This record gives sequence, structure tokens and C-alpha cells, in this order.
Amino acid sequence: MESYLIFVAYAIVLLACSMAGAFLPRIGSLGEKHAHVLVALSSGIFLGLLFLMLLPEAVEECEHGDFGIHNAMYALLGGFALILAVDFFIKGDCAEGHSHKVASFSSLAGLSVHAVCDGMALAATFLAGEEVGLVATIGMCIHKFVVLFSLSSSMLLADESGRTVLKRLFGFSLITPLAGIVFMLFFNGIDVDQYSGLPLAFAAGTFMYVAIAHMLPDALHDGRDWKTVAAIVVGILLMLAVSLVFPHVHH
Repeated sequence: MESYLIFVAYAIVLLACSMAGAFLPRIGSLGEKHAHVLVALSSGIFLGLLFLMLLPEAVEECEHGDFGIHNAMYALLGGFALILAVDFFIKGDCAEGHSHKVASFSSLAGLSVHAVCDGMALAATFLAGEEVGLVATIGMCIHKFVVLFSLSSSMLLADESGRTVLKRLFGFSLITPLAGIVFMLFFNGIDVDQYSGLPLAFAAGTFMYVAIAHMLPDALHDGRDWKTVAAIVVGILLMLAVSLVFPHVHH
């Protein structure tokens, strides 16, 4: 129950960060370069979380639960393929350009499925320990801030009132926290020692796709920008430091 309450608190913080991103275009501006640095930092955090914490823990848990490393890789591929499939259907509604630039409200339907998967992945990280869950939440908060900022910015020219736009963005922002809470309740009901490795590996697959297919291209599309490269490295080094401080977070 304590871990569940902690997750609810993290979900509220995630919602607050998302709405901060939604409000910012209405009250000010976030420079393109600053946005790229935030995306780069978040991608570094996701990559470090993936390779230094989630994947090693998922493999260890699968072997501990008699599933083996091959089943862990199947689950990893399943998570990656699911987000790839969701993106395939989103592309029809997205504008040309960066993946986080959205042209119409209709694209929110596809992005909502993506947001549900984010909630599942975030909840699964808590199976590896609250420290990993905290790290994943921080990376997700930065990611959602930038996504909601981009959504809000693209909707400024829509023929809708600002209040209507913010209501829709608020509803969209609720999806990941609420989905995370639902999946957290589900994961709390399973035998952690036997089955935790598979959802962890699946979550790692979703993080892998988001980091490699979305965040890195968005951060680096302007070419050789050492600030964004440095931000990626900083994110990875932060995760290296966390992994060294908490080498066995689950046990």
C-alpha cells in the first residue's frame, strides 16, 4: 500500500508537469533550443534507465522466475512493437516534421493509446523498486512537459477557444497518470517474484522505442549542437550514478 500511495503522489506530479507544458504557450514561450535541450536530457535519462537499470533488472527477474532471457527479449520486442504499431496509425494525422508536432485534435486519439502505454510502462518500473520508479517518473515528467508544450503550441491556431483547448489537454494529461494507477493496482496483485520480469522487459521495450524513435531524433535534428549532445550525456551519467548508488534496487 505504501508503494501505491507513493506512485499516486508521483502521478500527481506528472500531471502537474504535463499541465505546466500545456499552459506555457498561453503565458510565454519556450525557445526551440531550450526545448531541444529538455528533450535531449530526457532521452539521456530514458537511455540510461533502459540499459543500466530496467533491462538488467528485467533479465535478472525473468531468470529468477524461470522465464529465461529469451522470454525477456520477447517481452522487450513486444513493448517496442506495440508503440511502433501505435505510431504507424498516428502518422496519418500528424504534420510533417518532428513526431511531437501534431496538426489536429483527431491525432489525440492515437496519442491517447500511446499515453496508456506510458502509464503501463511507468507502473512496471516500480516492480524494480521505488528508486527506479522515481527515476522513470522524472524522465517521464520532462518528456510529457515537452509533448504537452508542443501540443498546446500547435493548437494555438485552431478555431477553438483557449478554455476548450486546455480542457482537452487536461483530459489528455490525465491518461498516463490514471493508466499508471490502474496498472499499479494490477501489478500489486501479481506474484512479483515469479512474474515481475516480463512487464519490466515490456516496459523497457516501450522506453526503448520512445527514446530512440522519438526523443533522440527530435533532440538532434538540427545537426551538431553540442548543448543537446551534452544534455544527453548528462542524462546518461545521472542514471549511471543512480545505478551505482542503488546497484540492486529490487532485492
